[in-house]
Amino acid sequence: MSKIIIYDAYGTLFDVTSVDKAIAEYYPEQAKSIGALWRKKQIEYAFIKQMTGNYEPFSEVTRQALRYALSIETGAEVKDVVDRCMQAYEKLDLFPESLEVLKQQQGVTNVILSNGSRDMLEPLIENSSISGYIDKVISIDDIKQYKPSQAAYQYGLRQFDTSRDKILFISSNTWDIVGAKTFGYKTFWINRGDTDFEKGRIQPDEEAADLKGILNN
Repeated sequence: MSKIIIYDAYGTLFDVTSVDKAIAEYYPEQAKSIGALWRKKQIEYAFIKQMTGNYEPFSEVTRQALRYALSIETGAEVKDVVDRCMQAYEKLDLFPESLEVLKQQQGVTNVILSNGSRDMLEPLIENSSISGYIDKVISIDDIKQYKPSQAAYQYGLRQFDTSRDKILFISSNTWDIVGAKTFGYKTFWINRGDTDFEKGRIQPDEEAADLKGILNN
């Protein structure tokens, strides 16, 4: 097993769909569709801001995406709903195996490299049971370069005195795996949706249905 493991946070360690419970407090029938559109626009907005050089922190991107989703699905952007759902993003559920896997990492430096801004990431991790098992949290907000830009993965590498091929990068997001593999990290795709990976020459080095798969790596 690699001595340094870098994890993506959202969708890899933390279940972003758990925020739908907060949406359901206001819109029980539409919570799933609002949540899905929210997540779709959240990623789109981050990519657009990266490509156009109009960086804004992920907390602001997330808020903008939620306002859009609420407007489209309900016809309104109620401030109380937005504030409640943003608060819920700081208390996302862990995937069932996340804590167990991190506990079993002996002699490994566990790192999070995330598009999340620190005002989102730090309370999320502090509120979770994995806080004692994460050795370092790296936010791209420090350099204002969203993954999958190569600068984001380079920033992660700069934190350690090692070569990129000695680091294992783990994500459930295919675009994140493509970015990390292109940079030169060893990659492990968590295929939570039981789907095929993106078509193209860049493919993950390893794949598993959940994080338990890395214990045999």
